[in-house]
Amino acid sequence: MAVKQVTVIVLRADRELWDGGPIRLTVTDLREGLRRLRDVELENSSIIQVNLDLPFDANQAYGIKVDAEDHRAAWQIIRHRTFFREEGGQQIEIDNAIFRLMLVPENPRSFDLDEGYNQLLIEGSPAVSGAQPWPRASYNAMGDREKMAFLNIDAKLRDTRINGLPIRSFVEGVGHVAPARVFLFVRPELKDLVAVSSDFSSAPGHEGPTGTSIPLPDHPDSWKHKRFGAGNLQLSFSDFTMALPHDPTNRIFSVDADIDLERGLLHVFEWLGNEVFAPGRQTDQTIVYALLFSQGIIPRYTLSPMIG
Repeated sequence: MAVKQVTVIVLRADRELWDGGPIRLTVTDLREGLRRLRDVELENSSIIQVNLDLPFDANQAYGIKVDAEDHRAAWQIIRHRTFFREEGGQQIEIDNAIFRLMLVPENPRSFDLDEGYNQLLIEGSPAVSGAQPWPRASYNAMGDREKMAFLNIDAKLRDTRINGLPIRSFVEGVGHVAPARVFLFVRPELKDLVAVSSDFSSAPGHEGPTGTSIPLPDHPDSWKHKRFGAGNLQLSFSDFTMALPHDPTNRIFSVDADIDLERGLLHVFEWLGNEVFAPGRQTDQTIVYALLFSQGIIPRYTLSPMIG
C-alpha cells in the first residue's frame, strides 16, 4: 500500500475557479469490476484533497472524476507513473499530485477559434509558418471540430518534448486536418528519436486517409507517449520518407498525429463508456481541451462557461 495525496482544483470552462454549484467526486478502481472507492457530493468546492491509501503496482490505474449539473464530466487517470517527476535527470517518486479539472458545459461554445490561427502565427508554429503551412483559407473553411483538433494537437506538440526539444520543432508542415487528427510532415530524424525514446511505447498504426487534396500514405509505424494517465500524444509514421509536396528536394515522413484517450485499455474503456462518454458520441475536442488543461497545456482558444 502507498499513501498518496491528490489535490483536485476544479475550474470553469474559461479557466476560472469553479463557482457553479455542487459537484460530485468519484474515484474508481479500474481493474475488473470497476469498484468505486470514493463517491461524495460537495457544495460548490473548487479545491478538493483526496488521500489515497491504495496499491500502485505497475499496471494499476484509478479514475478520478468530477461532475456538475448541465456539465460534462471532468476526469483523469491516476497511475503509479503519476507520482514521478524528473529532477536533475533522475526520476523521483513523490507523494502528491495536482490535477486541474475543467467542467465544460453541455453543448460548449468557443468564440475565438479564428483568432487561434493568428496566435499560432505570432508564436511561429510551423503548422502555419513552416515549409508547407496549412493555409488560412483552409483553416477558415473548417468546422469547429476540425479547428479545435488543429489547435489541440498543435498545443500538445508544442509542450511535448523529446531530447529536450519540442516535438513541434520537427514539423515542416501540414497535409490534412480531420475532426480528431492532423496529418503532418516532419523531419526524418524525429522517427528515430521516437522509436528509441523510453517516453514512448509502440502502438497500432493507421491506414492512410482518403479524399485528401494531397495523397497521403498509410502510417504503420506508431508510438504513444506515456507521460499521462490519459490524453497522450500518439504519432504514427509512414513506412518510408517522401518528398515534401511544395519542395521535392526536402525529404520528410508523413505523420498521423492524434491525442489518445486510452479507450484501447479494456477496463478504462468500460469506465469511460459507462461514466464519461455518452453512447455513440465521437471524440469531442472540448473533452480533449479539458484533458490538456489538466496537464498544464493550454491550446490557443477559449471555451465559454455559459450553459447552452
